[in-house]
Amino acid sequence: MKQNNVLKEVIDISLPVIAEMIAYNFMNIFDIMIIGNFGGSSMVSAVALSNEIIDTFYNIVISSALGISVTSLIARSTGRRDLISAKEYAFIGMKIGIIFSTIIGSVLYIFSNEILHFFKAYGRVLEYGDIYIKIIAISLLPSLFVNILNSILRGIGNTITPFKVSIIISVSKVFFDFILVFGVVFKNLGIKGAAIATLISQFIGAIYLFLYVIKNFDIFDIRVKFKIKSSYKKVKRILFIAIPCFFEEASYSISRLICTSMIMGLGAASVAANQIANNIEGLSVMPSVGIGIAATTLVGIKVGERDLKGARKYAYQCSLLSLGMISFFFILFITMPNLLAEMFIKGGETQVINLTAACLLIGSIEQPFIAISNVFCGSLKGMGDAKVPFIISLISGWFIRLPLTFYFIYCLKKPVTYIWWITNLQWGVDGILMYIFFRKKFKNYRSNY
Repeated sequence: MKQNNVLKEVIDISLPVIAEMIAYNFMNIFDIMIIGNFGGSSMVSAVALSNEIIDTFYNIVISSALGISVTSLIARSTGRRDLISAKEYAFIGMKIGIIFSTIIGSVLYIFSNEILHFFKAYGRVLEYGDIYIKIIAISLLPSLFVNILNSILRGIGNTITPFKVSIIISVSKVFFDFILVFGVVFKNLGIKGAAIATLISQFIGAIYLFLYVIKNFDIFDIRVKFKIKSSYKKVKRILFIAIPCFFEEASYSISRLICTSMIMGLGAASVAANQIANNIEGLSVMPSVGIGIAATTLVGIKVGERDLKGARKYAYQCSLLSLGMISFFFILFITMPNLLAEMFIKGGETQVINLTAACLLIGSIEQPFIAISNVFCGSLKGMGDAKVPFIISLISGWFIRLPLTFYFIYCLKKPVTYIWWITNLQWGVDGILMYIFFRKKFKNYRSNY
């Protein structure tokens, strides 16, 4: 296998995934910009906390658990040329996802007020957040279809279609955001309009993707459905990967959500600055997340082919590509943090702008470690190992980030910039451990063949 051929294939698979992540991130950025310019820091704080809660529930169960499991198993089935098994995994993933998304959506809709109150939301933040979560909860079902169908397509090496869907969803979201929030045609709906825009855009994306998969990848074939009834082994295999992924994302997201609730005690300006900085940082993080997803597919296919040398080459090429891309954002965060911050909030809110810029400057340090962590985490999952990423995430989230945040933010009431110094340490440990355990796992895998 020639080195340039490996790099070309990594780029061919990775670039659409990166572009997809960037599209979604720009969608989130424009969403925050529109909300921030319409309602100021209180409305941004409400959306920030609400999205943190929704993403925590959804990512734990669907995106980072079931979706990764489906991608990994379909990729290895594709590598073995076992398309029947790939269809079975896809069909089972859809059924499990529908059940889980229905449960999550119902819980969020019914208990939105209580959940927000638990995470220290009061006054207008609580009022805005309750409206926002109830509408977004309805959008989880079409969002589930988008996520799982994208996972199926990535597993067979098709990353172009998920990218096209991301463009459809993102353009629809920003378009309806602008119309409904500011009331270009109708009366302005404010935060309610932003949530309705999300619901509409997810339905449009789900319909397009569903029709595409039905036409090109018949997972609803009657023979497959009949075979599923006795395919308990495949259900176990999906859960065998999904459950550790579930706990990995839970350990990370819940610790992050608890930290966000602690930041709420610092005031609306700190919450808004932290959220805006996180959205800007997403520009650098999303490419490495996308390359990590590509690594899951590429490494999984090579492991299915029993080409361990090729799997290792793909993992290292993905890491180099990720580091190369993130270096651009590293420079950007150092040289123009204030300019980036001013794009997201009204010019009069100087405190929010200064805090956001300081967070970005500090956060530039963690960028290379985030790139390394995402790629080798994805590579481990492509090899079928989701336990190690869970353990590492548990250590970095619950034994580093959470206790330090509790001490400095909750007890000492230090500025929100301290959070970003803490996450520098968290990601440094996380990235180094992911790399070390990938090398160890590869050696063990090779010795078993």
